[in-house]
Amino acid sequence: MNKVASAVLRICDTFLFDCDGVIWNSNVLIPSAQALLQYLLDHKKNFFLITNNSRRSVKEYVSKCNGLGLPVSEKNIICTARVAACFLREKISDGEVYVVGESGISTELNEFGVSHFGIGPDVPVDSSNPLHGVELRPNVKAVLVGFDSHFNYRKLMRGTAYINNGAYFYATNEDAQLPGGNIVFPGTGSIVSAFRVASGKEPVVFGKPHKPMFDLLCQYCELDPSKTVMVGDNLYTDIAFGNKFGLHTVCVLTGVTNQALIDKVNCSPEDELFRPNYVLQSVTDILNILKE
Repeated sequence: MNKVASAVLRICDTFLFDCDGVIWNSNVLIPSAQALLQYLLDHKKNFFLITNNSRRSVKEYVSKCNGLGLPVSEKNIICTARVAACFLREKISDGEVYVVGESGISTELNEFGVSHFGIGPDVPVDSSNPLHGVELRPNVKAVLVGFDSHFNYRKLMRGTAYINNGAYFYATNEDAQLPGGNIVFPGTGSIVSAFRVASGKEPVVFGKPHKPMFDLLCQYCELDPSKTVMVGDNLYTDIAFGNKFGLHTVCVLTGVTNQALIDKVNCSPEDELFRPNYVLQSVTDILNILKE
């Protein structure tokens, strides 16, 4: 075990974990994940599960965690749907938000009093009359794009029209793919890219590795970067997030990253932001270090 990594982890008082590929894979816990979180609780350490996935609300994440036996409450969860709701509550004082997304976003926006519409299926475009049924509401101040399994051409037309009419363009995250084994599941980034190309505008992005998620995290606790570690499996979101804000970074090999990719970024000068400080096999190694 790397002695420097061991020394750093033992002085940390705040631990940030990505979820899928770090704490669980789909609905299966990574070995030692429950024991590690319980150890951190017992030893008065702060920990947060921070995820770019916008499909669940904070309460839904707590329910999933508790169902898996994880000692987690709402104060331990930061998801992009919550970041978006907090941000939009301050930014949009009147008017509506057009949402391309799912129920997790709607739940959070409702909780924070943000008026919105667009969740759920939209009717397909009539190829003989593509503008039919694309009526625009008059007071739409923002378009928020998250993961949406109902995404279609009409939603793209509608959202692009609002953006081109002056609505702010926001995105929960830009993850390119979702974990899916041998099948590629396009992620939110694929949908965001469609709006970017269609509108010619760049969105404000809420999730890792961007600043809005870090800002909300800092509201949750008095964070000392020198005593905070980001543990993730994705070099381009988790590790970039930690490096960008001066945190210690640990990449675990239980998710989307393998040693070959780490070797590649270590050899590439332009990939410095994506290089983890330390590489461990899994959260089991972190627990073992802390218990030494």
